[in-house]
Amino acid sequence: MDQEIKNCQNCNKNFAIEPDDFAFYEKIKVPAPAWCPECRLIKRLSWRNERSLFKRKCDLCRQEKILMFPEESTYPVYCYSCWWSDKWGGENYAREYDFSRPFFEQFNELSCKVPKMGIVQQHANINSEYTNRAADDKNCYLIFASANNENCSYGTSYWGSKDSIDCYNIHNSELCFECIDCYNCNQLSYSQECKNCTSSVFLLNCRNCTDCFGCVNLRNKSYCLFNEQLTREEYKSRLAEFKINSSTNLEKIKERFIELKKKFIMPALVENHSVNVSGNWLNDCKNTQTAFNCSKTEDGKYLFGIMEAKDVMDYTYWGKGSELMYECSSIGFQCSQVFFSNECWDQLIRAQYCVNCHGSSDLFGCVGLRKKQYCILNKQYTKEEYEKLVPKIKKHMDEMPYKDALGREWCYGSTFPLDENAFAYNQTIAHEFFPITKEDALKQGYRWFEPEVKRHAITLKKENIPDSIKDVDEQILKEVIVCKHEGKCNHQCTEAFKITKNDLNFYKRIGIPIPQLCPNCRHFTRLAQRNSIKLFDRKCTKCGEQIKTSYSPDRPEIVYCESCYNNEVV
Repeated sequence: MDQEIKNCQNCNKNFAIEPDDFAFYEKIKVPAPAWCPECRLIKRLSWRNERSLFKRKCDLCRQEKILMFPEESTYPVYCYSCWWSDKWGGENYAREYDFSRPFFEQFNELSCKVPKMGIVQQHANINSEYTNRAADDKNCYLIFASANNENCSYGTSYWGSKDSIDCYNIHNSELCFECIDCYNCNQLSYSQECKNCTSSVFLLNCRNCTDCFGCVNLRNKSYCLFNEQLTREEYKSRLAEFKINSSTNLEKIKERFIELKKKFIMPALVENHSVNVSGNWLNDCKNTQTAFNCSKTEDGKYLFGIMEAKDVMDYTYWGKGSELMYECSSIGFQCSQVFFSNECWDQLIRAQYCVNCHGSSDLFGCVGLRKKQYCILNKQYTKEEYEKLVPKIKKHMDEMPYKDALGREWCYGSTFPLDENAFAYNQTIAHEFFPITKEDALKQGYRWFEPEVKRHAITLKKENIPDSIKDVDEQILKEVIVCKHEGKCNHQCTEAFKITKNDLNFYKRIGIPIPQLCPNCRHFTRLAQRNSIKLFDRKCTKCGEQIKTSYSPDRPEIVYCESCYNNEVV
């Protein structure tokens, strides 16, 4: 088919469906979407809660746990061990399909009865209770969407890292602090988009650098200060002037580095060993368009957080050997032909409209099933019955669509209606990447969570926080410290926080001052330093070639196409 311009049924903006898109839809036998790519992405992100945790009792064992659903939830919530136990089974909630009622209405009733997985943790997580969407972590605290880490705290997307705090998307790194999108780094602080850098502070887009401070776009350098090459002795002498163990000094250096960065060219996208790609933060990808934070992905489009996947579209988080995925979130480990589904893994095959189903195949509209086949609304059928009934249900979904409170219709090819979402908008990562007000969320049909008003007994005000880490002793461990934002931000501020023994040891070890923001506000501050997960049309500042980049045209950065950037920097 030729390109088709459609009007998004959600935001009313026009969007294009390309011939290759139609070929994919035909391949998997689904209708073309009615929502634009950005609205589809936001909707998928709204299915995923990473960082909103609650101390509450498991509805099965009744023990107090850390779970991602509040106590007042109207559906049963089980802790990790109870959910995966043999004490219950999703098949016990099976129901007959009713052709006199909309599919999504029946699915929602089933979803509200089947126990929800209270926390997402996999394999052996040791002494890491306060983590979510984590696997094989040891001695970790408040890290999310992370795996194979040790002694890491406060951050998201840690992979194979150790002894690091307050980072976002670091891989195989150690002793890192406030680092963003960094790989194979050691003793690196306040840095972004760096690889193989050691013993350095305030770096941006650097590779294979050691003992550098305040530098941008360096390759294979040592003893550089604000991009000026020095001798070892000169570097050590001048570095002593920058006392980053002081909050006052640190803020001045941050401001200087921000101004310095504006003078340097930026790449249109950050990629490594990738061919025919668009988006940002792509590693070993091929034929992958409008994709962000993806690795080893081939033939994909409209992706976020995907690794090791092929022939996929409108897909956020995971992959790991998965293929032919469409409109899915948080699904992976050798899954195939899964559409309109969420929170499923371990070889789920040929499934549609499923949540928390694992190691199964040929499911439609199921919740919480394990090792099952040929089920509809959790009811078991024969292969012949299943294959005869599913086409009838798809037709019925079009003939009797579900209507939400805003009058929008949801038929086959639609994802789950927003009013059936398990999480409120501000509990999900949708709010992190696309923050909106409560009024706007409700207007769009999302729910909103009103956090409990807390009355912290503040013992240490911001003006009394020691300026230098040298002036901090173990008394700080007893203090309740006020967050600098004092709850007056849109960052889910906790208004107060405490310093743990591990925190203090780390700050003293690398010589940095006590933070003045709570963990949530620090997280949102890191996110603000990254580019958006949108693409814009812009021209290369040097050659004038048209490029796709996450730098919007109104931003001041000097942006080069990949070829011009590599010629200039390398």
